[in-house]
Amino acid sequence: MSIAETIKNKLDGMTKSEYRVAMYCLGNLQTVAFDTLESLANKAATSTTSVLRFCRRLDFCGFKDFQDTMRAELVHQPGLPERFQKSKKYSSPKQAFLQTVEQNMQCIEKTFLGLSGAVMSDAVNRLKKAKRIFTFGMKESFAMAHYAYTRFLTIRENVSVLSAGYNGEVESLLSLTEEDVCLVFLFHRYTRQTVQVLSVLKERKIPVILITSPPFDSVKDAATVLLPCYVDGGIKNTSVAAACLIDCLFNALATESGEETLRYMKQSEALYHAVSVLDD
Repeated sequence: MSIAETIKNKLDGMTKSEYRVAMYCLGNLQTVAFDTLESLANKAATSTTSVLRFCRRLDFCGFKDFQDTMRAELVHQPGLPERFQKSKKYSSPKQAFLQTVEQNMQCIEKTFLGLSGAVMSDAVNRLKKAKRIFTFGMKESFAMAHYAYTRFLTIRENVSVLSAGYNGEVESLLSLTEEDVCLVFLFHRYTRQTVQVLSVLKERKIPVILITSPPFDSVKDAATVLLPCYVDGGIKNTSVAAACLIDCLFNALATESGEETLRYMKQSEALYHAVSVLDD
């Protein structure tokens, strides 16, 4: 059982102070794993004593034991052979199907429990104010980068897929400015090219909205806005939570932009009808 599941199972018996700690932890699982005792108490608007009581409520010896377990949970990243061996326990294709659906739903739940409204608002505001939006991802993450591109392209102009890193082509990085935003997708196992591109973007002071899976200590400093996303869905990583996150950003940006979005969509719709060939 994960720490998040353990917390939710213990909620009913908690005091008000312990409940505040629990709610903060459920919404900030990645940062809590590396917070100090005092910092966590301040963020949860309670005392260090209440945090320690909360840890003991979960049957941990203390705050260090709680954090060590949480970090181990975030760090463990099984390889494909190990994932495949685990999948062989399914007794039938139907069981494998149901397990996959359950794992995907858990990824969505864990992702959105760990995101704060303030962080999401920051991401949307940066997308709205950006002169241009670039999306970027390598290997399987390219699918998410392209999906985000097709979404944002329908509600605003100047949206592109950043080609840097493909076939050794890096010159496109030179065109980016501090007025742009780069939406980067990076999931374990991290690709060397994406990490290098992040480093260049940071050096050039290009704002980055980074959607990545924990643990992310090695890349978090390259992000202007960090959106943790859970992807562990079976033999291979699942993209369902990332796709949901893209849809949330898209819908929020469209709503936030209001009349500007509506004008652009009307223009796009008129252009579509003008150039489309109708079957009838």
